[in-house]
Amino acid sequence: MKTSLKSLLTAALLTGVTGYSAIGNALPATEPVPRTKQFEWMSLSTWYQKHADDVKVAEAGEARVVFLGDSITDNWDKAQSTWDATFGPYQAANFGIGGDLTQNLLWRLDHGAIEALDPEVVVILIGVNNFLHNNTSAQDTFTGVQAVINRVLNGYPNAHIVLQGIFPYGEMPDTPERQRVKATNTLIKTLADNDRIDYYDFGPLFLEADGRISAEIMADRLHPSVRGYEIWAEALGPVVSELLEDGAK
Repeated sequence: MKTSLKSLLTAALLTGVTGYSAIGNALPATEPVPRTKQFEWMSLSTWYQKHADDVKVAEAGEARVVFLGDSITDNWDKAQSTWDATFGPYQAANFGIGGDLTQNLLWRLDHGAIEALDPEVVVILIGVNNFLHNNTSAQDTFTGVQAVINRVLNGYPNAHIVLQGIFPYGEMPDTPERQRVKATNTLIKTLADNDRIDYYDFGPLFLEADGRISAEIMADRLHPSVRGYEIWAEALGPVVSELLEDGAK
């Protein structure tokens, strides 16, 4: 089934909900909804166009590895040479879109991001925007990640999932933000009880010895710099490579 940008916009309008709330009454993290919140750094039309581009990739069905996530995944293009060297040989598809909550990723999976794809590996990092935009609890964010995992297990039945813990954010250690990430990751880790899921917490790789996040690794203490993506690739690359080699055997 060919999915046009017009049909995606129509589906979004029919959904008629936002997934965001300025007063804390957000929809559950498990509720699939499209993006309706406008950001200065990303228009709604850009979000829908990025999703439509991903759907075209999904319809082609050629990617061996699929990355799902938000801006941290989306921004691999800031370290394009590292991406090309590490994941390019595997026809990797990057389905990260900046600003996405678990709700938005669920909607994308339900509206074309699976299609003809039959990847061997799916790499997932999602959840931090549930904190940043909806101020959700660890438990609620976990349920959203769990819903994404369940959808991926069903949608990509032959794929092995590399589930990553939410990265730490904010410069200083021992803040409420860091504690919420830690609590959520403790819950997310339990999802790796499934034989098709491996859990990795790469967050500590971005931290200084005293637990701070340096501007060299994450300029805004949230998104990896080029050096941050190199560190991530050094850890994640061998994981993906080994899974693909095992699958080939």
